[in-house]
Amino acid sequence: MGPLHAQGIEHYWRAFADESSAPFCLQRTLPPAFRKQLIAESHAPQYGVRDPRELPRDLRSDRWQAMCDALESWSDLSRERQCRLALLMHALCLYEPLQQLVPPDNLPTCGDDPGAAELAYWKAAGRYALGLPNRMSQYGHADMSGFEQILLRAPDAVPAAINATLKIFVHKAKTGASLGELAAWRERAEAALAHAVSRLDAFTAGLLTSRYYRAIGFIPQRCGEKAEVVRIMDLAEKHARGLKPGTEAEGLLYSENLHPVLESRTKEALWLGDADLALQRAQAVVELDRYDSKTWAELGEVAMKRKEWSAAADAYVVAATLGPPASAVGRYMAGVCYRELGKERLAAFFFKDALEVDPLGISSRNALCELPDAAVMDALKEWNFSTITL
Repeated sequence: MGPLHAQGIEHYWRAFADESSAPFCLQRTLPPAFRKQLIAESHAPQYGVRDPRELPRDLRSDRWQAMCDALESWSDLSRERQCRLALLMHALCLYEPLQQLVPPDNLPTCGDDPGAAELAYWKAAGRYALGLPNRMSQYGHADMSGFEQILLRAPDAVPAAINATLKIFVHKAKTGASLGELAAWRERAEAALAHAVSRLDAFTAGLLTSRYYRAIGFIPQRCGEKAEVVRIMDLAEKHARGLKPGTEAEGLLYSENLHPVLESRTKEALWLGDADLALQRAQAVVELDRYDSKTWAELGEVAMKRKEWSAAADAYVVAATLGPPASAVGRYMAGVCYRELGKERLAAFFFKDALEVDPLGISSRNALCELPDAAVMDALKEWNFSTITL
């Protein structure tokens, strides 16, 4: 049970514990803020460590201790073992140890050492995650040098080179790079994909191909070419659904890859103005990953756009119940929906609840200020002002 990214932790552990098993790696990278929020809402501040070795020994499970022991003997580990440990820490949002363990000069000879390129990739991905702000539009000057160094020094490393290329492409697309620059990076991604596919098993090749098409859909979208967006996203979904999982781990990889494809297709349907199709796709994402609060919040967003306030409120309440990362936004948006339905007291409850989860929530404070005048509401407004800290 749990969202797909949480289910993946068990597979990351198995891959680390048994080096003879297949490597395991999901696409989703969670920011450190997610782990911080999860720990805060679990009321377990003692687990808010940045390095596994900072956790007191009496709180460590056997698996946690094994991870600490491996970190202590990092230089004695095989390259494969180092990579699998890096992936396990990545899954736990513990990005900082790798910044110290992997030396900056790890790449000069990695053309003959794909594992070195892989470590360099996860170090760069960790640094990227550590710097993530709340809004991608504010991250136009992110440090992408780690990914660029992989492409410069190890352009044939599989899968590090294609992963680094797609990471740079998507970042540039989200932060407003020119169409000319995006076209050049699309060509680089296409060449990197062709090289990787020729050296990978069919399942992994299919995963990367689906990711490639989902990424390059940004270009026709930027140009307003609706038919081309649909064509490219059809290909992304076709390759995602065409995968043939042969193991339990591959089954999870299949679902975790299909999730962002359908998520993107939901946004595509909204962009095309097809609210019915958007709802159908948003519901499909929920069915695929029903314990992920983010999927329910996105279903609520689609229902809101359709002015279906009761259905939207239900979705947002589920999102809030499931917890991070949609704890506060789910509560606030449920309040917005109940306010639209004329249920002011219920709306007030959710606005107050949102503020208790996120005391810095400006939208929740403003919503409480705008409640109608009534004895109970006035008391709530007074509480709202009394809890402001500057």
